Amino acid sequence: MRKLGEKRVTRIQAAQVALLPQPQTRAEASPVTDLEPGPQPLHLGPAPGKRSITSSTSEHTGKKTRLRPQSSPRQETMQWQSIIGPGITARNESPWDTFKKYYDCDLAGPVAVCVRSSGDRGVWAARQYPIEDADKVLRNLRSMRHRNLASIREYFRTPELLYTLGAFDPLVLDHIVACKAFPDEQELAAIMSQLVDGLSYLAANNFHHTSLDCSSVLVNLNGHVKIARIDCCVFRQRGRVNASDLAPVSRIMMELMQKYVKEDGAVGIDNLDRWRSCPAAIEFLCATTSASTFEELKEQRLMTEIPCCPGSLIGLAWFALISARTFYSYTPGPMKND
Repeated sequence: MRKLGEKRVTRIQAAQVALLPQPQTRAEASPVTDLEPGPQPLHLGPAPGKRSITSSTSEHTGKKTRLRPQSSPRQETMQWQSIIGPGITARNESPWDTFKKYYDCDLAGPVAVCVRSSGDRGVWAARQYPIEDADKVLRNLRSMRHRNLASIREYFRTPELLYTLGAFDPLVLDHIVACKAFPDEQELAAIMSQLVDGLSYLAANNFHHTSLDCSSVLVNLNGHVKIARIDCCVFRQRGRVNASDLAPVSRIMMELMQKYVKEDGAVGIDNLDRWRSCPAAIEFLCATTSASTFEELKEQRLMTEIPCCPGSLIGLAWFALISARTFYSYTPGPMKND
């Protein structure tokens, strides 16, 4: 029996009291992977081994406490946005909910030419990749930003495919090679200076383009040259530029100067009379076989003494557009009812 004046003491057995379920923190609900250039995996959905939780029931109260889903579509979109950085819109949906496709063609790989269904009606180029290549494409998107590399404005993801949406550039260097006009020394300088700048940037960031030729270099009607096929860029350990980096420059230069490359793989020009008045172009072609860095190519007279800018290519680009053939396919869509 409690004596007068004694204080009441209540003992609590911790093991007998149920703890209320605690809501997940934001970090647990939306894990973000900080992606660095290199062959590390990127998880685009919920973290492996974790289950999405929609509700929890307390055994003692019988009440349901709703918890935020661990990986909602909006959270995944925010996660991808943080991975590729600012300036690119990420959407967890098909692009054909927003854009209307008009035709397919071959411009540095298969491209769907499309127009936004409402708002800005400019022409855009959509490229698609298998979802298993999404890690590589997104890693390259984040790591490569340069005026002479094809840029991406938006990307879309479905369970099966990754789509990238960028500016529509209607030409590749193949079109300039195929047209009847030969570029002059100033036009050659405008093409090669932009190409070498893009390749120098890739090399400085430890990337190597494994499929570089005239068909993978885009040209727009303002004369800007952009290296495309970012899915063909591979990360490698830092080291010296080797022959495999410079050989594509030799082949592209030969095709621009004489419309073909030598069958035996040798570097040279068969019709020197055409270029006798343009010695800087011949010197640059020779330098592609002996230079050890892209910086050495930038020191050639074609780069330093021939005045040029992207606008120097406008006339040649427009002529190539109307005279060269582009492979395309077109499937008429269903008629809309009024």
